[in-house]
Amino acid sequence: MTDPPDPPIARFVTTLRLSRLIEPSDLDRFAARHAAGSARELSAALVRDGTLTHYQADKLLRGRWQGLVLGPYSVLAPLGRGGMGTVVYLARDRRLSESLGDSELVALKLLPNRKGAKNPKCLTRFQREMELGCRVGHPNVVRTFAAGELNDVHFISMEYIPGRTLRQLVLDSGPLTVGDAARVFADIAAGLAHIHERGLIHRDVKPGNVMVKPDGSGVILDLGLAYAPGEPLPADPSIVGGRGYTVGTMDYLAPEQARDASAVGPASDLYSLGCSLAFALTGSVPFPAKTTKEKVQQHRTEPPPALEHVPPDFTRIVHYLMAKAPSMRHRSAAEVRDLLLAWATAPQPRSIRDALALADAPGRDAGLWEAAPGEDIPEEDEVGVLEELPDEVEVLELPPEEARRTGCGGAVLLFVVGGLVALWA
Repeated sequence: MTDPPDPPIARFVTTLRLSRLIEPSDLDRFAARHAAGSARELSAALVRDGTLTHYQADKLLRGRWQGLVLGPYSVLAPLGRGGMGTVVYLARDRRLSESLGDSELVALKLLPNRKGAKNPKCLTRFQREMELGCRVGHPNVVRTFAAGELNDVHFISMEYIPGRTLRQLVLDSGPLTVGDAARVFADIAAGLAHIHERGLIHRDVKPGNVMVKPDGSGVILDLGLAYAPGEPLPADPSIVGGRGYTVGTMDYLAPEQARDASAVGPASDLYSLGCSLAFALTGSVPFPAKTTKEKVQQHRTEPPPALEHVPPDFTRIVHYLMAKAPSMRHRSAAEVRDLLLAWATAPQPRSIRDALALADAPGRDAGLWEAAPGEDIPEEDEVGVLEELPDEVEVLELPPEEARRTGCGGAVLLFVVGGLVALWA
């Protein structure tokens, strides 16, 4: 990433005025104080006193002010990518207070208006997420505060959850211990139980949608692919899925969801939970095939992976979750929560570093930092997808007793080796 230019200070002040990030009277005082300096010097001073973030200053020095203020929200820095080409930003809701305290920070998911115009299906799915997010309210499910359209940008304002996604955590620090994984996923199972009680199926449970807070507790994110069984479906099955259209993230996709994305139930989320739990314990997706078709085939036909260094009784929980037939999985997310709590270590209170300081720095994802709010960005591989797949491979359906014996932790599938798992840093 290149350093921003140093434009004439008059041009920088004009750009800053257009952004509406600073009250005109305050901006006049700043400009007069730094009239003899450069634009970079003025922007650095504004960052030092907390008036601007590094991200805002970078955009303004490049002459890009659009989207930094959307209605009552000031966009502070990018947090990550959502599904369907959306971007999630850390933002300040200026209606709450005039300080930069955590109490007024929100996660603002934006759908670029150009993307919505070019892809009406994407806009329809985003609008569904806006509506479905307002149906849930639970400590282990991200809360939706507001949704709508501002300055021709579609937005969802959500609870800001400090921490890292499980995917980031494992990639950065290695697999979790059994106790830590059990604690995180007991919380996620509790959140899923609430989602299911509200008549929804998440359909995209994966490590990237599990936020691990500093104390080690878990919150489930992103209802962008959620589905309410029995709801009237659009005539076009490519919008929310249907037979032949697969919706979800392939590395964590239930076999029945791959066959028909509208013929799913709570058990489909439990399968994805099991795949995510396997990732947390091993650092690897359960079926690391190269192509989408190969991944779907392995979900349908291959036994769950052996979990080395994991106690057999805990492995059995994971393998039950990953049973091929929905009827052979656990009865409910609430049941899974109770089973995991027996293994969970207690949350560890930890101080939360300043949320803005954590977000306001160019991370590994240069694409997010370089794009201004509302601009298109390239999508990553590990996102929820909706695509047409041939229904060539049938799911492995075993008689109930044989399925319980082999698909849910029996001797044929375990291959467990004793030992210690890596400490979760």
